[in-house]
Amino acid sequence: MVTMEISNPKAVAELGERIYNEDYRADFEAEHPGKFVAIDIQSKQAYVGETAEQALDAARLAAPKGVFHLIKVGSTGAFRVSYTSNGHLDWLLR
Repeated sequence: MVTMEISNPKAVAELGERIYNEDYRADFEAEHPGKFVAIDIQSKQAYVGETAEQALDAARLAAPKGVFHLIKVGSTGAFRVSYTSNGHLDWLLR
């Protein structure tokens, strides 16, 4: 069991990535490409799902007090976020 400051999101993400890279990456990228994995940073257990919600639901069911880092297998991030600078933001208010 890992003991750490769980209120620091950066530390949670770094530990989750390290656990994934050391314990799961090789197998999961061969067996579960495109799926989501929730890593419990306290127990180092991994929970796989077709969607982010499925992975997190499985993780929460197994470890209700767990602290999880979400990864999309084979991707650089679980989600893609984009931003555009546009002077015409009227559509936001409609």
